[in-house]
Amino acid sequence: MTNDQVRTFQYTALVVRQQPGAPDMYLASIPAAGLLEWADVPSAKADYMAGYQRVYNESRAKDIKEFLENDVNNITPGAIVVAVDGAAIDAQPTSVDGVLSLTVSVTDASFELRLARHREFFSSRLSEAEAKSVDSLIELAAKSSNAEAESDADEAGIPESYIAALTAELAAACDDFDSLTVSRQRAIKQYIESVSKPGLIIDGQHRVFGAKDVSLHDVYLPVVLLPGLGTAEQVFHFYVLNNKAKPLTPTELRRTVSTSLTNQEIDNLWKRFEDSGVNPEATRWTHKMNTDPKSPFRNLIDFGLGGGGFIKENVAYQVVSKFVNMPRKYRTLQQGVPAWANATEERLDYFFAFWAAIKERYSDLWDSGVKSGGNQLFLKAAMLVLQEFVLDFFVSVKSVRDIEGKPSPIADMEELSALVVAALKFLPPEFFTLEWQEKQLDTSERRTFLLQQMEMAKRNQGKFLGNQQLFKKS
Repeated sequence: MTNDQVRTFQYTALVVRQQPGAPDMYLASIPAAGLLEWADVPSAKADYMAGYQRVYNESRAKDIKEFLENDVNNITPGAIVVAVDGAAIDAQPTSVDGVLSLTVSVTDASFELRLARHREFFSSRLSEAEAKSVDSLIELAAKSSNAEAESDADEAGIPESYIAALTAELAAACDDFDSLTVSRQRAIKQYIESVSKPGLIIDGQHRVFGAKDVSLHDVYLPVVLLPGLGTAEQVFHFYVLNNKAKPLTPTELRRTVSTSLTNQEIDNLWKRFEDSGVNPEATRWTHKMNTDPKSPFRNLIDFGLGGGGFIKENVAYQVVSKFVNMPRKYRTLQQGVPAWANATEERLDYFFAFWAAIKERYSDLWDSGVKSGGNQLFLKAAMLVLQEFVLDFFVSVKSVRDIEGKPSPIADMEELSALVVAALKFLPPEFFTLEWQEKQLDTSERRTFLLQQMEMAKRNQGKFLGNQQLFKKS
């Protein structure tokens, strides 16, 4: 493992310092194929989301290739932005002021060694709490695979972050790679391959791959090299660069922050994210929905990377955000509940308990929806309105409890769960299994109509559903 092969690539570059005190950048002209010898793309995939880059779009790269081949006057003047490991780049002054001689060194190590190095790299990024959660996961993994161990794993709860979970998995991979499933081995190998080179492309991946495929000659690209840029800074600049040109979708942004950074790194970047228009805390909500053992939505969220989830991440985000940050009309419910006086992250447990009770009330309907990849219960309008329907019930209960001097219906999670079931007593599963004849429900006006139909079903104690407008064929 110690006989590493080292290759070097040499360029002439301009040094750019954008403002006093800013780090140096290097601008060089590099052939696309040559750049990919020592740089790669940290892309996110459904089975390994730690990469922060957008999903690679082959047709976009093909369009760029064809554009460059169509006419010699066709150019892509925008600079490719590449973060370079500071230890892999050497900049030496030349006789011309501001011009440097750059050497990029690539160490060709075995997969085993690169895997071990990346495990150490992940570990170095963790906070103390994240590191402890990794130790717990490793300890559980060392136990025999039996029902008691699985029970212990459930009690251990969710790792502190996605990166913490991956760190524990990389530790297992280092100890016994063959013990992992074939699919996890493949996912880890693909990820390690994409991040083992000293250069990581922050912006311009499609231009690089499109230009690389031009067959008649090398295509040279203007490349800005950012030496010594840590992962947190890479993710931050990826967001800034991409959100100014073609904005990231909210789903891409939330997925990138929650799966590419540790909690410690998010906390360190908090102010800068807020100044850039990002709520760092909110980026973690849907990831927690998809991974927390307490979440009824575990493994059901679709982040747009493929995989098994069927609830679109943007739908899940709207549902959770309207609970975590309740509309003004539910302010009375929050009185005297510490979670609503503190950070919103604490409110997720209440959200999970709330929807776990809904899952229990409609257990057969929920299970059939999961198996079939969705049903009327999991429609965006249905989830938003059903949550509103139950919270409206809580408000009516709260007015009575105020007279009795009792706390809010959401103050105690066990009582919250019981009240959810009470709210849904006369809204039968048939409300969601009978075909809705009204199809266009995802507007404010039509969601109001759906809420009225739920209230009518409740008044009728779940009977005569066929007489309601929602179910009548025109």
